[in-house]
Formats: sequence, C-alpha cells, structure tokens
Amino acid sequence: MDTLNIDTKSQLAKLIATENITVQQNNVKTASFDVVNRVLTLPIFKTESKDVTDMLVAHECAHALFTPTNGWKKIADDNELRAYVNVLEDCRIDAKIQKKYPGVITNYLNGFEILNRQNFFGLKDKDYDKDLMLIDKINIFYKSSKKLLFNFSNSDNLWLKQVDSLKTFNDVIRLAKKMLEWQKKEVKKLKKLPDFDDHILVKNYDLNDKQNDSKDSKDIDGEGNEDNNSDKESKDKQDGEEGKTESESKQDKPAVGDKTAKDENASGSGAVGAGGDMPLGSITNNHFEGHKQKLLDTSKTYTYRSIPEPILNKVIYSNDNFLKDMKQSFINDKTTAKEYLPYLKKEYKKFTSESKKTIMYLVKEFEMKKAATAYKRATTNKTGTIDPLKLHSYKFNEDIFKRLTILPDAKNHGMMMLLDWSGSMSDTIFKTVQQTIQLVSFCQKTNIPFELYFFSSEMDKDDDRSYKRSYGFKYKHGDMSIDKITLVNVASHKLKKQKLDESLMYLYHLAMYYDHRYSWRSNWSGEYRPDSVGIPGKYYLGSTPLNEALIVMLKLVPMFKAKYSIEKMNLITLTDGGGNHGSSDTMKYSEDEKQLVGTHPDHYGDDVLIYKKKYHTVKDENYGYRSTGFTGTLLNLLRDYHGITTIGFYLIKRIRRWETDMYFRPYNPKLTWEQKDKQFAKNKQLFNKDKVCTVVQKGYDDYHIVNAKDMKVQNADLEGINDTMKPGKIKNLFSKSMKGRITSRVLLNKFIEKVA
Repeated sequence: MDTLNIDTKSQLAKLIATENITVQQNNVKTASFDVVNRVLTLPIFKTESKDVTDMLVAHECAHALFTPTNGWKKIADDNELRAYVNVLEDCRIDAKIQKKYPGVITNYLNGFEILNRQNFFGLKDKDYDKDLMLIDKINIFYKSSKKLLFNFSNSDNLWLKQVDSLKTFNDVIRLAKKMLEWQKKEVKKLKKLPDFDDHILVKNYDLNDKQNDSKDSKDIDGEGNEDNNSDKESKDKQDGEEGKTESESKQDKPAVGDKTAKDENASGSGAVGAGGDMPLGSITNNHFEGHKQKLLDTSKTYTYRSIPEPILNKVIYSNDNFLKDMKQSFINDKTTAKEYLPYLKKEYKKFTSESKKTIMYLVKEFEMKKAATAYKRATTNKTGTIDPLKLHSYKFNEDIFKRLTILPDAKNHGMMMLLDWSGSMSDTIFKTVQQTIQLVSFCQKTNIPFELYFFSSEMDKDDDRSYKRSYGFKYKHGDMSIDKITLVNVASHKLKKQKLDESLMYLYHLAMYYDHRYSWRSNWSGEYRPDSVGIPGKYYLGSTPLNEALIVMLKLVPMFKAKYSIEKMNLITLTDGGGNHGSSDTMKYSEDEKQLVGTHPDHYGDDVLIYKKKYHTVKDENYGYRSTGFTGTLLNLLRDYHGITTIGFYLIKRIRRWETDMYFRPYNPKLTWEQKDKQFAKNKQLFNKDKVCTVVQKGYDDYHIVNAKDMKVQNADLEGINDTMKPGKIKNLFSKSMKGRITSRVLLNKFIEKVA
C-alpha cells in the first residue's frame, strides 16, 4: 500500500483547482474547503493504485470548484433529499471535471474498476437491474463512467437524459425532489403486491412496514424522550449556527459534497423519511462511504506552515548602527577610551600583522588550486594556421597546424557567513572570531564578495521580552511564527578598508570580553582586562536562532547572488550546537481580535514547510532532534532553489563521549553496527590528528566537527632560533612552525579545499 505523495498529489489538486489555493492532506475522514483562507484539506489516501488516489483527489477538487458552499443549507433537515442530491451532484461535478481535464477520465475508469472488485459499492452477488432502485442504478452507471451495462427502460432513459442535462446545483435539487417523489410512488405500488414482504427491493432497502412501524413508534411515541431530545438538539444546533459569523460557519462546514457518517446513515436504510413516509436513500453510496475508511491512512498527521517573508530593514542590523553602538560605549566611558582603546588597537593590529604572511600563503594555495581545476577543464583546438616548426614533416604528418589551448573562465565566488552569538559560545567565541577574521581577510585578498553576520536573539526591538515572536517578518494566514532574531552585519566587502578594520576590531573586542569573562584566568598577564570594560546590553549572548537566520537567508542569498553575478555561492555557519526548537505556533486570523495571532496546532504531527508553493516534509533524520531536522530542511531549500554550497562548522569544546558518538558514528539505518563502529574509529582518528573531521549532516555539503579547545590561531614561533643552532634543526623548526600556522586556520583550509 503506497501512501499518497504529499507534494505530487497536492500539485495535482492545485492543477485541477486552477486557482491559488493551499492544498493540504491530513488525518481527516472527509475533505473540506475553507473558502475564507482558500485551504483545501484532503484525507491521506492509502491505495493499491494511484488511479484510485487521483480519482478521489479529482472528485474532491471538483466539489471545491463546482459545488456551492452554502448549497447544502437549503436541504439540511431533509435526509432523504440529501441522499438523492448527493448522488446527482456527484454525477454533475464528475462530468464537469472530466470535461475540464480529460486526463482524469482514465483515472475514473481504472479507479472505479479497482474499487468495485473490492466490493466498495456493495454490488457483490447483486443483479444490477433487479436489486437496485433507480437512484443506485444512476449512481453506479455514472461512477463507472457509463461502462457498466444496465437494462434501462424507456422511462429510465428519460431520467438519464435529465441527469445529463444538469447544469447547476439548483438543477440538482429540483431533479432530486422530482425523482424522490416518483420513487415514493413506485414504492407505494410495491406495497399492493401480494409478495411485498419478500420482494428483493424491500429487503435491500429495509422497506418492511412492520419494522418501520416499530421504529416510528419508538421514535415518535414511546415516552417521547428521544423525539423531544432530537427537537431540542436540532434547535440548539440551529441557534449555535445563527450565532456564528459567516467565515466561522464556512470554516466549520464539513467537506463540500461529503457527509459525516451520522448523516449518511440517516439518509439510508432505517431512517424516517420526510413527513413520516417510508425512508429512501442510496445503498451503494452508503456502502461506499462506510468502506471508504479503508482507503484512509490514519497513521500520519501533518502540521502545515508556510515560511513568512522577512522584512530586511527590521531583521538586519546595519554595520553603521553596529559601529555607532560600539563607539558610543567608548565615548560614555572616558577612562575606557583613554586606557583600553589603545590597548585594543595594539592587540588587534598585532594579530592581523602576524596573520598576514599566512593569509597570503593560503591565497596562493587557493589561486593554484583554481588554476589546476581550470587546466583540467581546458580544451585544445586547431587554429587553422600552419605551424612553421612542423612544416618540414608535411609529407608524413597531417597535423602541421598551430594549436590553441582554451581555459574556461573562473567562476565568480561569493560567501555569506553566519556566526553564532549564543551563550554557549562564550568560552570559544574568541577563537572562533579569530578564525572568522582570517576568513574575512582571505576574501579581501581574493576579491570575493562577502557578508558576515552574527545572529542574536537579544536585539529584537520589541520591549516585551516575554513575547517571543519576531516582528521582523511579514506574516499571512498559515505562516509559521518566528522567534526573535536579529542579524548584525559586522563585515562586508562593500566597506572601505578603514571602516572594515574598525568593525572587525570591535568584533575582536567583544570576543575578548567574553573570553576573559567566562574563561578561568588565574594569572592574566595582559596590560588590561577586557572583561572590566562594559559592552552594550544588546550585544549580550542569548539563545541560538540558527533556523530563524536561515529563513532570512532564503531571501537574502538570491538577492546577493543576483546583485554581484555570483556563480559559486557559499554559505558558512559557525556554531557550537543545534538551533532553537523554535515556535510551534501558526499564524491564523482571529475574528475576535481582527488580526493574525499565533495559534497552537490542533494536533502535532510531522512538520511540513510550504515554500514557493511546494511542500517539504521536515524529517528528524539527525538523532531525533526536531531543530536539527528543521535546519537540514531549510539548508536543502537554499541548496535546491538557490544553488549554493553549504559548509558547517560545529565547535566541540569538551571531548565528551556522548557528543563524539553522536557525530562520529553515522546515523544510517542501512549500516550494520560493525560498519558504524569502523566509521566512528576513523572519524575519531582524524579528529585527534587534524583537530577536525568531516561527517555527514542533513542539508550540508560539508559538515566539519572542530576541536574548539585547540582551535586557537597559531602564528610563527621562531624565538628558539639562535646562532649556535645547526641548519637542519633550524629547517625542522621552521617547517613545524609553518605547518602549525596553516593547520590552525581550520575554517580557511576547509573552505579552500571545498570551493577552489
């Protein structure tokens, strides 16, 4: 049994609906259409054939297109009439959808044949001509696309012509009333027959007078309780409906053209007819509705949410504002400006100066690898010009022409970096910022357009910190509620060199502040303690809104690529853990508050993100963590829709067994435990040797586990060289120093390996 593919089938539904509606599938018994918010909800069908599924989807969409939502209110209290209208309306809308989309005709033909073989219509061992009333003959005849053979009489054919001529829902009601009255007269004729009680129609449709009299007596006479309760219940229901707004009534309405099980049973055998007459209904339709539950997949439940559009000028904190905040914090403290600022400038300049030679070495490596790759793709062609140096061999050599080697143009690179500004980064943030500054310097030297942001949960402009939703997004009905997120632009290729250096210096200052505030420094030998210098409160460390930052990237990345004609775009995340779990609320319009409000889902199931009108199921493939599943899905959206390379750096500060086991041992059900153990040993060996290893992680082209404890950038240490040292020892010391300088720049090395 194949479960309906959520994306493919919803596209079929959208195609049939021919309008911009949202199509969702969920653990529901019948389809429904929310006309206010334009949401069509379908059951999750589980069938042996896609023809059955396509037939059912087409039928439900036909109701959404052609059946008026308020049409059923006209006959709400007449169960017999509802049964006849239901059959005739199905005939009308199925004919219209097949005419509009001829491609579904085959689905209807094959789908009916499959369901009929499984006795979904209760036709097993039945004589179609003798065992069924006209309404059921019509139902099966049209459900089979008129392929089943019936011996219709001349009078029956007149009814069929009227069914074929149905144009509107009002036409359906008129014909249903007419046919119902005719059928009642035919049943009264049956009552005059001597063998009435044994007649096949009486048995099939439960028309025996004694049984009906008994039921009528129980319902109408008896102690009067059931009748009174029924009247009271009906009145309460009507009062409740009258108190609702039009939109609420529409949203609460069951599926267009479909009835609840209670309604269907009432319209079939055993129910009291209008005016106390004998009950009539469609036994084939009732049988189908009862057995349709077998087609439903009740094991799955989905929570649908679309991705809201970020308002960039609200969610991004500009570099100008960042510099203004930092400068103001120094101006407010004259002592800080006088004593600490010179120290900060000296420390930052020392770091950048010591790194310069290593950066240039890595730039050269990058250019060489790019050239080598281009050479591999080079093509050599004849020019058509004779080569004089080969002319002497013209008698025995046909190839005497000059050749031209064509090297393909180098691709334009681009890079965006996301730096984690969360509390758990406090004791590694200084090392990470050092690595990040190296990466920025590299981009400068190679003229790669870049942007560096750190993502924070502490800078949302909303003063009410207890209210978590970010106001930096443009919400609509059905959007996911986004937690607080701000992206601080601390570096960009657009900045002039002086301004960029100043911005990176302040970032260096923030990193030193947390390094010396949260790391144990029993004997700090620096000239000034950075943790004694205050920083603006908005730059405090908070939670990890990584997923929220990636949602912003869905808008920012394509804009960046288009503006700078980027052919090879890279997104780098630097974090020490998974993102926040995020809000599970969905934005819905509240009639009471007259605005969108965050609403908890009625039921929790697999998350489905709607992006660019397509559906993407969030699967917790990474050790069952919901936030990691979201991260992988968002990264896949960036890769699939915007053609980028994703590189992740996960910083481990303490080499704990559970943490290394989590990432070094592959989470792959197809691998045996021995294979997982073998991969675990290999990853751990690489990690111990190189301080970094690459593992598989959903959404990332490369995911690097980094030993943050030993990630400090090393520069050349040649202080041990003296005049008495032998040349061989000097060479070894120099080589060892250079190796340490290169390998300590983990981020830069891995980036070069991936993108060059």
